[in-house]
Amino acid sequence: MTWVVPNVDAVTLGELNGELYSISKQNDAHVGDDFIRRGGSVFPPARVASSKPRPFGQGDSLTEEQDEELDSGALKLLKRALKAGKSFLMDDELAVLNRALDAVGGATQRILKAATDEDELELEAQETSASGENIMDLSWHPTRNMLAVAQLDGVVTLYHVESASWDARVLEHSKQVDIGSIEWGKFTGDTLAVACRTGIFLWKVPQKNKEPVLQEILKHPSNAGFTQVCWNADGSLLAAFAKGSKSVIVFDAIFSRSTELQSSYKLSSLHWSPTGEYLFVITESGVSLMWETLTWKRETWEVAAGGCGWSSDGRCLLVGLRNSALLYPYIFQDCPPSIDAQISSPALDFAEKELFSLDRSTSAIVGGKIQDVAWDPSGSRVAVTYRTSAIDSHQAGTAKLVAIFSVAWQPFLIFTRSGLLRGPPNAGVPRKLAFASNFKHGALLSVAWSSGLISFYPFYLKDPKAP
Repeated sequence: MTWVVPNVDAVTLGELNGELYSISKQNDAHVGDDFIRRGGSVFPPARVASSKPRPFGQGDSLTEEQDEELDSGALKLLKRALKAGKSFLMDDELAVLNRALDAVGGATQRILKAATDEDELELEAQETSASGENIMDLSWHPTRNMLAVAQLDGVVTLYHVESASWDARVLEHSKQVDIGSIEWGKFTGDTLAVACRTGIFLWKVPQKNKEPVLQEILKHPSNAGFTQVCWNADGSLLAAFAKGSKSVIVFDAIFSRSTELQSSYKLSSLHWSPTGEYLFVITESGVSLMWETLTWKRETWEVAAGGCGWSSDGRCLLVGLRNSALLYPYIFQDCPPSIDAQISSPALDFAEKELFSLDRSTSAIVGGKIQDVAWDPSGSRVAVTYRTSAIDSHQAGTAKLVAIFSVAWQPFLIFTRSGLLRGPPNAGVPRKLAFASNFKHGALLSVAWSSGLISFYPFYLKDPKAP
């Protein structure tokens, strides 16, 4: 399958019936009409602000008036389509369909014109440049459609996707600064771990409107700060490391003790398998480390990994090489204490290539060095961000598109080019990818952009109209 580049003024809505839908000025309203008519839902992007006071403060989300002032035209289209789409669950289907089509079709000409207005583009570019990047990390709650967002100013906010609103509660502490990563623990009673300069903050976030409670601050043995933290499958262990360090600190959350896993290499990132059986560690050198967690035996792999992602069953680790355009699927044939990982499928060739939109008005370099890999819980979709080289008129740097692969497991593991995803206007480049833990119709991808926007893309792998 050949990838097709979305037009430069397009906004991707999601995947339905194996096709990525994007709306743009060129195709007017019919694409959005078709997406909603077939049962698709449009998720509006969330706006994150790093300066205090926060636009949503300790209260609700941005007001509708503020939204209208701040959002570019294409974002207004998404939100209006969403409002109409929500009514599918409660109103007469024909009446709602007409209302949805009116909302999308009637607004498309005005809104997409606004989205490409040169004055507005220049103004929003200036605002983005002035505010700088402010999203440090994302983490989906394991059982609720709630996204935790770590921000540059040391605050963690909570976004409710179904209601498209920010929680009034924030996770904030005077010593919680320079956040490196966050992650919800499974089976931990709604506990969020926050790795930052002064330690790992463990927050208990009740389901109702009760205030979050800071349960504990885990310290590094040498009082260094933490760059990344990740939980094992059952929430009994946390693995973390400090920037520039050569050891992984494993905390036992039940018995309040820690163990240090030594290495000879400076660490770059940690990746615990979803089953908790393996801990994969990328280093700054030309090797990667793999621990099995039954006896904590370690293997050193001669693999200079860039980005990687585990399948939800822990059977496959997809590794993108740091200085190459290849992704290798490592299949685990056995269980710990064995580390029997084999490349049983051909490598994915992600070489740079100039591709075009259907009308050839837009071109982009697709492929290059892998930055981030996210694998959805169903095992059916993989999202990838990447860096490209300077080719002809195209500049080098992080690509503005997100590449999507579809995955088939039978008769053997196959990765197929599925589509290219484009963010909202002036979103910048993708920085963080995360799939929701439980989207009943398939997969829901969140993308944090350098502009401070978070956008959401549903992948309907099942009939969206099915109960």
